[in-house]
Amino acid sequence: MREQALNDARTLVFKTHAGVMSTISNNLRGYPFGSVTPYMCDEQGRIYFFISDIAQHTKNLKQDSRMSLTIFDAADYGDQNEHGRVTLVGDGSIVAKEQSEVLLDKYIALYPEAASYRNAHDFQLWQLDVVRVRYIGGFGKIFWLEQNEWQAQPKKWDESQQQSMITHMNEDHQDAMSLILMQHYNVADNTPIMSGLLPTGFYIQSHKRNYFINFANECDSPLAVRKALVALTNQARNSSNQLAQTV
Repeated sequence: MREQALNDARTLVFKTHAGVMSTISNNLRGYPFGSVTPYMCDEQGRIYFFISDIAQHTKNLKQDSRMSLTIFDAADYGDQNEHGRVTLVGDGSIVAKEQSEVLLDKYIALYPEAASYRNAHDFQLWQLDVVRVRYIGGFGKIFWLEQNEWQAQPKKWDESQQQSMITHMNEDHQDAMSLILMQHYNVADNTPIMSGLLPTGFYIQSHKRNYFINFANECDSPLAVRKALVALTNQARNSSNQLAQTV
């Protein structure tokens, strides 16, 4: 039950693209301040934000590093309380320059519009180091997840291997990603691109939006990633063929 809650919480974070960042107000002392912001999550569960120095939440963080990010599965209709939500509580800090360039490449792959801010002097990459996680999966599914549970192991491949896998998929296998996207999200696109890769799944970018696709099992090598992508492609192709036969 607890392991399932952890997996569900992680999946919700990967699938969602923006959340409510809460900081401690410096202007209104003692009051919380909430703002909506996009984010990126790495394989270890760290959250990254690309934010301006002049933003109110940034000014708050420079005075008090305590913060949280609330992410939720927005209901199209019905009771919002029946849908999952997760709050990541921790401390914010500016990412060191030697790490920020590679991370910014990944961030901009997910959010291409952020490229225009890269050379702006007042934008910096921040990270949220999680201390504790509150996950609610619906009525009766309520958990506190501890830091040691949330923090996963780093991926088992380097950045050059990762970029090689992404480039290969985008240059040679857009047709496969098109089938996968249709099967999982019912989105039609003949030219989707892979915009991110994690041991637990990958992102397909289509029509200016990112869609996260889970692997059946966590991948511990580039070969395992290849096998997982082949399996997803075969499943999507079979689903497409069965649908065509019923039409």
